[in-house]
Amino acid sequence: MKKLHILVLKSFIGPFILIFFIVLFILLMQFLWRYIDDLIGKGLEIKIIAELLLYTSSSLVPMALPLSILMSSLMTFGNMGEFYELTAIKSSGISLQRIMMPLIVLVFFIGIGAFFFANEVLPYTNLKMRSLLYDVRNQRPEISIMPGTFYNGVDGYSMRVDSKDPSTNMMYNIKIYDHTEGQGNVSVSIADSGKMIVTEDERNLIFTLYHGYSYNELEDPKDSRRRKTYPHRYDQFDEQKIIIQLTGFSLTRTDENLFRNHYSMLDLAQLTRMGDSIMFDINYKENQLNDVLVTSNYFKKREVSPSPQQSPDMPPVSRIAKNANPAEVKKSPANAFGDELFNLKRDSIKKSRDKSKISSPPQKPNIATKKKSNTDPELYKNLPELLTTKELDNVLSSALSLARASRTYIVSSSNAIESKVGNLRRYEIEWHRKFTIAFACLVFLFIGAPLGAIIRKGGLGLPLVISTLLFIFYYIISLMGEKIVRESLLGAFQGMWFAPMLFFITGIFLTYKATTDSAILNFETYSIFIRKYLGIKRSNIVEAVLVEKVVDKTNQVKYENLIASLSSFRDSADEAIEEVESQLKLSGYLMSLLGIRESSNILLFERLYKNIVLRIIESKIFDDRSVKNKLTEFPDFSYRKYLDLKWRLFLRLILLLIPPVTLIILIRHFIQLSNLKSKLHNIIILTDDLILLLKKNQLVNE
Repeated sequence: MKKLHILVLKSFIGPFILIFFIVLFILLMQFLWRYIDDLIGKGLEIKIIAELLLYTSSSLVPMALPLSILMSSLMTFGNMGEFYELTAIKSSGISLQRIMMPLIVLVFFIGIGAFFFANEVLPYTNLKMRSLLYDVRNQRPEISIMPGTFYNGVDGYSMRVDSKDPSTNMMYNIKIYDHTEGQGNVSVSIADSGKMIVTEDERNLIFTLYHGYSYNELEDPKDSRRRKTYPHRYDQFDEQKIIIQLTGFSLTRTDENLFRNHYSMLDLAQLTRMGDSIMFDINYKENQLNDVLVTSNYFKKREVSPSPQQSPDMPPVSRIAKNANPAEVKKSPANAFGDELFNLKRDSIKKSRDKSKISSPPQKPNIATKKKSNTDPELYKNLPELLTTKELDNVLSSALSLARASRTYIVSSSNAIESKVGNLRRYEIEWHRKFTIAFACLVFLFIGAPLGAIIRKGGLGLPLVISTLLFIFYYIISLMGEKIVRESLLGAFQGMWFAPMLFFITGIFLTYKATTDSAILNFETYSIFIRKYLGIKRSNIVEAVLVEKVVDKTNQVKYENLIASLSSFRDSADEAIEEVESQLKLSGYLMSLLGIRESSNILLFERLYKNIVLRIIESKIFDDRSVKNKLTEFPDFSYRKYLDLKWRLFLRLILLLIPPVTLIILIRHFIQLSNLKSKLHNIIILTDDLILLLKKNQLVNE
């Protein structure tokens, strides 16, 4: 058992390391392709580029690690299944789970390492990579003056050359416009040739001009402001040097503390603290919004100063009270309606209630009735009747202004709270991501290992296609979960753990199917199920043999001879599948497409297939109901259906020369070979089942 575990580990570790670096390299090339415009033409040193690639490759490890585990486990168990190593191991009584146990332990430790890498190393590398990439993207490109166009990359200057000689670095017909004074084209230098060099410290640009002129427009400071003159100066030179100071062309590093609070650059403890602080801000803003709306707007109290004719101790009296004398009350402004109005209204309501109590008999008090306050809607019921038109307009305009101000405050506060909630969701997503990266390593092992045992195909072709499709599907579901969490439609736990848990359940299902040797990837099995569901009857080999051959019941076959014949027939089926697989490869595919190679093994298999079925029908074994039912499950097989006649082959060769039809013919031929392989594989599975059934009947009869 220990040797078996060591063998499985050796078969897994080699492809895992190789695939990990290949995937990392591919992702790194994708990064370079994405930011190629920001890196080219800026004169970056090799040290800066190497540092950027190192930090970027470290940030890509969480994506490359699960994909590498998935692909390497597919290759490992696919190779073991293709060369019947899994069959031999299972026949000795060792289950698939015991075979996977060393890989489970190894991947478990890889997952723990991935968690600590995501928590400790990844924030540091993300900080370094993002800050360096920010500096590189903001760096100004190198000076590259293209002939025939104006170059404005140097601050305060505009340059143009007509032609350049790369071998001598000479430029011809040079024009340099000096705009450093901010007064327009007042200084121009023209030369028929010249050179341009940058100093070693990259701080200055030196133009050496030959055989040219300089034109300068100078403002006369002695002239009046209304009548200005511009003296003109004209210089001719044989050689002139212009020194231009360069700013922004060297790589300047930004302070990394500006990026340190980003959610992808924090560990678990820092993410927790940031989440708590953001949650505190959200609660504070919600409470502040509630306090401002309730205390300042909904129940806002306006103080009214007493009238000069009233003493401060007496309550204010409004002229709109029912019993008030208009001649004795001074008119108050619209914003002075406050508690005096509601108190008078409340007193009038109280008097009317007292009168109703005297006239009506006493009733039993209602315990549920509460005492009405100044904010009771009953006090405002007849408010429009108590106000004049002007006063009512003032009250309504004041209320409308207050409502608009409240709405503006609510919208701004809601936007601020939503922004805070969005930031909180990002920190929560990053917190859960550190765990899902580690868990995904184990999940993809439980998908890749049983899937490789089921498809029984090693190498790099089919495992690469399957693992890529599965990982893309996983990545899409993960992005959907993150999007749902950012929109606050689901919690962070449900959104971030949906894809890992879905694939974990799929891995458990695949492991169970691989343990029970279920052919879930056999298309023939699904076609049989669909035909049974739709009620479509399919011809089997028994019906085909009974139509073609005459049954002679005198030929009796013993169990031993029949089992040996079935075993030999199964070997022929394996050889036929190997021949079909060789035809699915590029060279064999082209030869079979052109009709050059003849499938001798498949023709021999067809004869053996019908002969072995005929021998079973002629024997007494066929009278057993279980054997008869199993034999009727064998499909009819005729290799002539997969071969084209000579005239069809000639027509196919002609149609291959037509580009639109070529693709259709290639796809059709590939589907034919795939169906042939699927049918042969189904026959092998049914043959194994029939052999086991015959052995069981033999033991019963003995």
